[in-house]
Amino acid sequence: MTVYPTISDNIAVQAAYLESRRLGESHSIAEMLALRQLPGVSTDRELFAGRGTLADQFKGEEHVLEQLSRKAAANGRKPQYTDLYEPSLAAYPGDPEAFIPASGGRSHIAEVCRRRGWACDGTVKVKASGPSIEERKNQRQSRPNKKGS
Repeated sequence: MTVYPTISDNIAVQAAYLESRRLGESHSIAEMLALRQLPGVSTDRELFAGRGTLADQFKGEEHVLEQLSRKAAANGRKPQYTDLYEPSLAAYPGDPEAFIPASGGRSHIAEVCRRRGWACDGTVKVKASGPSIEERKNQRQSRPNKKGS
């Protein structure tokens, strides 16, 4: 007897899933039919949904946006009105790479993460390629202290 996973606590949904599997459908198709929804779509539209423009992000704190934008411009990129600022992508406040362009946003995030060796597991998925957190801690601890020289 084949045992199938539980996809829902809703008895009707689970029954529909089991019936689809009994009829020969794959797990993915049976789940989609039982839940009556397509698999999650992951595009730039979903990335930017509900987040608005830079002005929307910093409403009431325009001085913060001005400081971050000046820093980014001084480091090679003038943020656009349609950009999105993602602080978790910033290596430092105002990092130009933390300003995500409205066009190609997901690829921008993936490229920044790959270049920095960072893992990303959300709308964008990238595996870490750099040293682990533990390895970085060990590297910092093994560096000679240059204070006082």
